[in-house]
Amino acid sequence: METERKFLVRRGWREAVVRTREIRQGYLSDDPDRAVRVRITDGQSAHFTIKGAREGALRPEFEYPVPLDDAGEILARLCPQPLVEKVRHYLGGPYYGWTVDEFYGSNAGLVLAELEADDAQAVTDLPPWIAEEVTTDLRFDNSRLHGNPYPGWAPPPPVATLSRDPADAELVIFDNDGVLVDSEPIANRVLAALLTESGFPTTFEVSIRRYMGGTLDRVRALVRAETGREIPADFAQRYQERLKAAFERELCPVPGIQDVLAALGERGTPFCVASSSPRDRLDLALTVTGLAPHFGHRVYSASDVLRGKPAPDLFLHAAVRMGVDPAHAVVIEDSVPGVDAAVAAGMTSIGFATLTPADRLSRATYVVRDTSGLADRLGLPTGRPA
Repeated sequence: METERKFLVRRGWREAVVRTREIRQGYLSDDPDRAVRVRITDGQSAHFTIKGAREGALRPEFEYPVPLDDAGEILARLCPQPLVEKVRHYLGGPYYGWTVDEFYGSNAGLVLAELEADDAQAVTDLPPWIAEEVTTDLRFDNSRLHGNPYPGWAPPPPVATLSRDPADAELVIFDNDGVLVDSEPIANRVLAALLTESGFPTTFEVSIRRYMGGTLDRVRALVRAETGREIPADFAQRYQERLKAAFERELCPVPGIQDVLAALGERGTPFCVASSSPRDRLDLALTVTGLAPHFGHRVYSASDVLRGKPAPDLFLHAAVRMGVDPAHAVVIEDSVPGVDAAVAAGMTSIGFATLTPADRLSRATYVVRDTSGLADRLGLPTGRPA
C-alpha cells in the first residue's frame, strides 16, 4: 500500500533541495482505479507501475523494473502523447521525506509537493510553504494530467509584484525572432504577402502590429475572429517553405547580440532560447546566423508546451529545464504576447523595442532600444555590443 499526500505550494521550498531527478512517464491506462504507468528516470532506469483505487491517502501499488530500451519504445509507441514530464526535487533538513515535482512540457506551471510515508496521514505539522492539500482531487493525479494537462483547467498564475535587477538574474531567456535574429521583417513580409494572396489583404505594418510574436495558430484564430473565415489548410506549409528560402538568403543576427551572448558566457550567467517558432524553423535560424553554438541544447520551442505565448507555459518550461526558479529569471522579448507571457510567468522582463514601439511594451519591467542598452541593463560591459 502506498501512502501519499499531495499539496500545492508557495515559494520557500527550493532552498531545502538536496537532490534532483528527471522523470518522463506515460500511461497505458489512466483509469484512477487501475492506472498503468511506464516511467523513465534520469534516462537511466525504467519501471512499470500499477496503481489501484485511492482511499484517501492510501492506494495499492505494484512496481517492477523494465529494460530501458523497452520502456522507451512503450512510451513512444503505445502511450498517448504528450507524456507527463517533470523534475522531482528531494528535500533535506527539517523537510526530509518531502519531494516537490516541477512539471514541464504539457503541464508547465504545475508544482506539487508530495509526502510519501507510512505516517503521512497523521502528519499535521506542515511546512510553511504548503498552500493547499489536493490529495483527493483526482485532477492532480499524474494519470489524469496525462490526458487533461494542467494549463487547460488551472486558474491563472499569480503575477509577481516584485522584480529583480536583471544584472543579478540566474537565467536569461531570449526570444529568438527580433531579439537574436533579425527575422521579423522577413517573417512579417512573407506572412503579409501570403495572407493577401489567400484573400485576407494584409500590409507589412498590420502584420507587425497584429501577429508578431505569436504562433501560426494564433494568426489563424485572429483571422477567424475578424473575418469569420478560415485561412487555407495548406497555409502553414506554404508559409514555412517561403520563409525557409528567405531565411537562407537573407537572415542575419541582430547587430551586437553575439557580443551580449559572449559576455554572458564569460560572466557565467546561464541563458537559453524560448521561441514561438516551430523547432525546425528555430534550428534553421540559429544555424544560418551562426548563433547555434552559443546555445547547444538549451533551445525551447512552443511545440514543447500545451499553449504558446501569451500564456506563460513556454517560459515556465524553460526555467524548469534550466533548473532555475522562475522568479530568478529575466526574459528578453520584442513582442506584446511575449512580454505578456513573461509577466504571467512571474519573471522580470526586458522589452526589446526595435520594430515594436516602446509604448506597446510598457508591461515589461524595463524597455531598451538596442543591444547596447540590453548589455547595460544586464550589467554587462557596454563597450562592445552596438
